[in-house]
Amino acid sequence: MRIAKGPRPLSINLFAGILATLACWNLAVALFDLPAQEEFLRSLGLGLDWNRDWTIVTSSAWFTIELIPVALVWLTAAGFARWFVTAMAALKVVLLLSNLPMLYALPGILAGQAISLAAVALLFTREANEWFSGDRQADAGTFD
Repeated sequence: MRIAKGPRPLSINLFAGILATLACWNLAVALFDLPAQEEFLRSLGLGLDWNRDWTIVTSSAWFTIELIPVALVWLTAAGFARWFVTAMAALKVVLLLSNLPMLYALPGILAGQAISLAAVALLFTREANEWFSGDRQADAGTFD
């Protein structure tokens, strides 16, 4: 894959900034309260013996996994990454709707999810569509 040339549209920069900020926030929350994160991971019922080390490794790995599609979109203008992120957002909507009563009790989580979904919508602005299609304006400074 090649690095996309030219300036990124504002909507692409906002998308990457918002999701990278949320990923950093999630990692910080997990690492600053390791017992709570360990309990959360235990509640998933994966049958693993969670401890402090595995909690840190898992939280860090999840952070990296969150950033991979963001980097693919921002760095390479990869259309498949845009559609992958969109598919994951659609799955998130289904899961949110199935857990809506629980989310009323957790407005911070609901707000974060809504912000991330709004960020994904930024991938479909007119400027983003042009950027993904490769119709980028040549930079006049290139020809000097």
